[in-house]
Amino acid sequence: MKSLDDWLRAHALENQRRNLSRTFVLVDDANHIAGYYALTMGGVGREALPHRLGHGLPAYDIGMVLLARFGIDDNYKGKGLGRDLLIEAIERAADAGMSAAARFIAVDPVDELARSFYARFGFKTVDGDPGGRMYLRIDEALAALERRS
Repeated sequence: MKSLDDWLRAHALENQRRNLSRTFVLVDDANHIAGYYALTMGGVGREALPHRLGHGLPAYDIGMVLLARFGIDDNYKGKGLGRDLLIEAIERAADAGMSAAARFIAVDPVDELARSFYARFGFKTVDGDPGGRMYLRIDEALAALERRS
């Protein structure tokens, strides 16, 4: 997708330098970029979460990791790399959450195809959220990955 390619070229290194996000790149044997993702830390209020995820949480922002960018080169789509990269991103988010107390991983899907991809991994939407952000509890994601192993 052009917007994801453009972001990688124009912003990934600068964001890294300025401590705005960290970008992780998957390269093939010929050193071509097959895919990438970027993570950053943030917070979310319980009212912005799906009810099931926000129920019982305190009234201040809860730590989260935002999957800020995620892309797979068109030549590699359909080969399982998206799944593999998302699993790696979740594991990395969990590692960050151990140090910075993040409970959730969130993503802003770029379109309905991306939304359905994230939903297959358990990400939930918030009813009435015009931005369409999706959330997943990190501990639930890790438990699901353990069951797959």
